[in-house]
Amino acid sequence: MDEQESQRIGIRVDPSWTFEFIDIDRIEAKSRIVPIDVHACPSAQEFGDLHLIVEDLEFALQCFTTAAQMGMPDQGDSVIKALIFSGVTAYARPFVTGVRVKLLPEMFTSIWSEEGAALHSFLIDVRNRHVSHSVNEFERCDAVGIIVTDAKFQRQGAASGVGVATLLTVGLTRSKLDQIHAHIPPIIDMLRSRIQELKLELHAEMKAQLDREGRWNMMPIARFPTLENIGKRRGR
Repeated sequence: MDEQESQRIGIRVDPSWTFEFIDIDRIEAKSRIVPIDVHACPSAQEFGDLHLIVEDLEFALQCFTTAAQMGMPDQGDSVIKALIFSGVTAYARPFVTGVRVKLLPEMFTSIWSEEGAALHSFLIDVRNRHVSHSVNEFERCDAVGIIVTDAKFQRQGAASGVGVATLLTVGLTRSKLDQIHAHIPPIIDMLRSRIQELKLELHAEMKAQLDREGRWNMMPIARFPTLENIGKRRGR
């Protein structure tokens, strides 16, 4: 954890740097291992973005698994609701437009049954029409007037008032929650396989770039965020 940046921003900041040597050679004492910029390589963006996408899906799976362990999906339980809303949001992020590469449902036809494809569509709809936007009938609040009547519903007296009739649901059934447990891991496995393919492609592209240009630029391994840029698109 970078304590100085965490204190500056007010959020825990924990940058990391992972790498793997693909071409093996002797490294002399006092040599430096230097990170270099490979953004110009065709595979670079997808390679980096898929690591973040896997993080999203692993987090979504953790949220759904913990929610299932807590019992029936319940709007009144703020922890279960928070876990389900967080899981739905994290699952949907890779499939909606953003700065990162976007996953398409067609990419997973080889691993999804009709039931799996239907579950995916359902989760995206929950995100779009319930969690992120109040659109569907999973929640509603109607204004209601009140009066006093006799047994035959004939009004009596002048007493009257107003109120609301509210219905709130968390938007995800127990059966859907159980399905998700088997739905997400194959997606993660497929993306990890793609990352392994891209790793070799990116390495070959980097070597070609070094041979072609004969120079390189160092790459910062940590670029800390600024809260004032919360509404702006990040650069590549």
